Amino acid sequence: MKGILKFFRSVYFKLFMLLAISIAIFVVCAIFDVLYFYFPVTVLSALISVFFLANRRERDSYKVTVFIIMFMFPLLGIGYGFMAKDKKGSNRVKKEMSDIIYRNRKSVFSSNETMSVLKSTNSEVFKTCNYLVDTTGLPCFQNAKFKYFSMGEGYYKELFEECKHAKSHILVESFKIVPSNLWTEFFDILRIKAREGVQVRLIYDDATCTKFISSDDFKKMRNHGIETVPFNRVDKSVDNFTNCRNYKRMCVIDSKIGFFGGFDLSDEYIASETNLEPTKDCGVRVDGEAVKNMVIMFFEDYQFATKKVVNLQEYFADNAAIKSKDWVLPYSTNPVSQENISKNILLSMINNAKESISITTSYIALDDELKNALIVNAKSGVKVKLIFCGVKQKKRIKHLARSYFYDLLKDGIEVYEYKGGKMQTKLIMVDNDTALISTNNLDCQNTHKHFNAGVFMYGESVILMFNDMREIISNSQLITIKDLQKRKLGEKMSATLSKFVALFK
Repeated sequence: MKGILKFFRSVYFKLFMLLAISIAIFVVCAIFDVLYFYFPVTVLSALISVFFLANRRERDSYKVTVFIIMFMFPLLGIGYGFMAKDKKGSNRVKKEMSDIIYRNRKSVFSSNETMSVLKSTNSEVFKTCNYLVDTTGLPCFQNAKFKYFSMGEGYYKELFEECKHAKSHILVESFKIVPSNLWTEFFDILRIKAREGVQVRLIYDDATCTKFISSDDFKKMRNHGIETVPFNRVDKSVDNFTNCRNYKRMCVIDSKIGFFGGFDLSDEYIASETNLEPTKDCGVRVDGEAVKNMVIMFFEDYQFATKKVVNLQEYFADNAAIKSKDWVLPYSTNPVSQENISKNILLSMINNAKESISITTSYIALDDELKNALIVNAKSGVKVKLIFCGVKQKKRIKHLARSYFYDLLKDGIEVYEYKGGKMQTKLIMVDNDTALISTNNLDCQNTHKHFNAGVFMYGESVILMFNDMREIISNSQLITIKDLQKRKLGEKMSATLSKFVALFK
């Protein structure tokens, strides 16, 4: 009964009613032979709506989708254009998130000296980094260091060990928690630390985690002193903001050490007797002042979910200065922002490349802007490599990715399909000294609709990621135009349908 009531309150029910009314009006006009009145009125209404929609600050792909619907069902298209807005969240949600961001991000400031040194060291990297500083309000740090993990086993082994030595607090944010040996081990560590007086807080994505973890499990966590916070509850309403999910996976320990990556709390990423080929992903450990950004990222989501105000100064640790030739900038993005930062950071990195660009991804839905940026750089002499996970992938996702390969290949971009098992690594490397690990795939249609995060890095330590990238390519198959010519008609139709559906997301 509750689910039915939720549906009646949703935007989808309103759109369904508009479609039903549109069809009913058409039928009535046909019965009374007044279709000459129906068509001019509906077309005029659609044209007026197009005029207003064309001036709204939204994606062109979204506008095209609305225009197509208006052409087929004018009344439904008008409703879709004004009710299912491309930018997620009501004005209340936008103001709430904006207030939290303003309140928190003024707690730290970007060192002019750090940025000046970066500018004199590499002016192209400075441009990308400065864009992130300007749009996210989070600073870049040089007195910090990072360590790269190419598989989940090493990542979680080190994370668990550091959690065991926590003195003040452990802040965990997870997209997916699956009952498993890994989760059991982590839970045991967290409950023991909570018993010792360490503050343990866990933010989880409500729509994803509740598919695997029951309410009794969360109650058990709370009974052990672990504060559990559901992010963007799915049972509050069924408006378009409910579909905005939180893809962040990170852990902050005493505000001195931060772990970030694409690894979920699941045995899927750990090798065992029953899992001989663990899913490949990547992560990074951050030490030093840059962890401040991760503290802010965590508590922004915490305050948004709980409506509580937190004094971040109480959580900023005095980190000893680290002599390093690395620059680190952890950052987060949200769907209520006016800028598509996730896409723009990719464009900035691609356009500022001098010698090489290497990108790994498990999902591809390129728009023209990003595709052209890759092509222009390839034609300009930059060596561009794109590695897609072609194993254990859904057919429609594989078909969609391959539909972009032909244009990329004929313009000089090397395209590979990873054959070493399932891979979800989201890594972009530029000139072997600049890297970005993020929760974003090459999906420009959808990345701005969710809560995402990343760590931008520049310096000597990036070479560790280059070694992993080289290993990924060695385990991949180079795709040729001949391979694409073998595609069957069904695959081509599946790709076309997937592209069209992606416009509605």
